[in-house]
Amino acid sequence: MLSSSRLQLREWRSDEAQRISTARTNQATAHFLPFIPQPFTVEDVQFWLKDMAEQRAAGTRFNWCVADAATDLGLGNLTLFRMEEGSGELGFWLHPDAQGRGVIVEAIELVAHWFFAAGHQRLWIKTASTNGAARRTAERSGFRLVRTEPDAYALASGRDAMVAYERTAQVDSGS
Repeated sequence: MLSSSRLQLREWRSDEAQRISTARTNQATAHFLPFIPQPFTVEDVQFWLKDMAEQRAAGTRFNWCVADAATDLGLGNLTLFRMEEGSGELGFWLHPDAQGRGVIVEAIELVAHWFFAAGHQRLWIKTASTNGAARRTAERSGFRLVRTEPDAYALASGRDAMVAYERTAQVDSGS
């Protein structure tokens, strides 16, 4: 388990289904992640938890509940996926009552240090160019914008430019 004085990164539990459903059922999620069913029901949560456990067991995706260290309340989610050739991509979301507190930035820091310590070289965050919250999170987490691809990001309302941010192990090690 990864942790700091404020957070612990752990697996989600099935008894947190309602909290997950609430976090994933909102206007921003529907807009920026149109592949997520809306509303995201408790039944969807159960399928998602099973799918995440299978992918973790296969080593193809790591999914963490970002929980408050003092209360164990699930605040949000951080996922590491598309792991290939020393790189990986991060995705994240927060429960509405946890937004604006720097929670995901801190969680990303924990995962970045763990990932780079394991010998990997590059992390990516890719999002829609109009997703200001995700872009601010990437920038506050030490990622730098490296490219923009026009019409490469699917939104519920059509297409948007995709922005790609990267953070490398060299930057973390100070080289």
